[in-house]
Amino acid sequence: MNASSPARARLALALAVSAALALTGARARAQPHKRACAAAYERAQGLRRDGKLLAAREALIACSQPTCPAAAVADCGPWLAEVEQSLPTVVIAARDARGRERLDVRVLVDGRLLASALDGKALPVDPGPRTFRYEPASGPAVEERVLIREGEKNRALTVILGAPAAGASASPPHAVPPPAAPPLASSAAPPPAASASPPPHASPPPAAPPPAAPASPSHAAPAEPVVPGLVWASGAVGAAGLAVFTVAGALSLSAEADLRATCAPRCAAGDVRAIRVQHAVADIGLGVGVVALGAAAWLYVTRPAAARPPKAGAGAPGPALRPFIAGAAAGLAGAF
Repeated sequence: MNASSPARARLALALAVSAALALTGARARAQPHKRACAAAYERAQGLRRDGKLLAAREALIACSQPTCPAAAVADCGPWLAEVEQSLPTVVIAARDARGRERLDVRVLVDGRLLASALDGKALPVDPGPRTFRYEPASGPAVEERVLIREGEKNRALTVILGAPAAGASASPPHAVPPPAAPPLASSAAPPPAASASPPPHASPPPAAPPPAAPASPSHAAPAEPVVPGLVWASGAVGAAGLAVFTVAGALSLSAEADLRATCAPRCAAGDVRAIRVQHAVADIGLGVGVVALGAAAWLYVTRPAAARPPKAGAGAPGPALRPFIAGAAAGLAGAF
């Protein structure tokens, strides 16, 4: 019993050393894996921002493994689900010019192989404008530019490859009737027109006189307007003055009636002053309106004779104007 004790002690020591070495090796092997998880975690975020969803998906798969740190797995798992939802997919179909489906077509996107043959399955593609190149086993390749939208799933893309197959029946051209033969000359045809030409000594017909040149419109006397422009301008100013008189007078009379009914004879000086200003504005508008309308009437009566409209008869009455003031309105009345 005593002889076996040292052997047992040596065995236990050897087992302990082996366990320590194994644990150290496992930790040493785990360090590179953790660094790879951290690198994939950081790379996935940049790839998502750049819209490179295919590469971002690969990085998120790497950092969401159970052997990665728990913090990385907690973020990479939901991010991977979001990328899968946003990653667009396309379903490609190829046909020849006669409508027959082709499966022996290799597909490249921006120079990278997407599918070596068509099998009807959905293929993931990064969003954005992409160049699709279709290379059939026989026949020329076809390229097209396609805008791939983020989140679009199972978008159908159909490409027509090649030309019609040789020996395909073509519709016969329409028959063209032969040209008709020209009619035979009749023996009773009239003589040629040269025989009816005038004799050489006949005098040529007199030449027609040149047409008279039309009179230039620039020499025509310009027509004067029936009513001079100053008449319209003065009338407009007069109408505006009467409008000011009407509005300001109505407002001042209404305000004055309110003061008489509420505070007269001890009204505020400011209210009384405002009514006086409105009265003054109304008086000025009335004066301007009457003067402007009078000037318009005078300009109309004294306009040049050439600008006056023709009279209906010798006994036609001349213009008669008279000013009038009725309540809050004023103006000119008369007949022309």
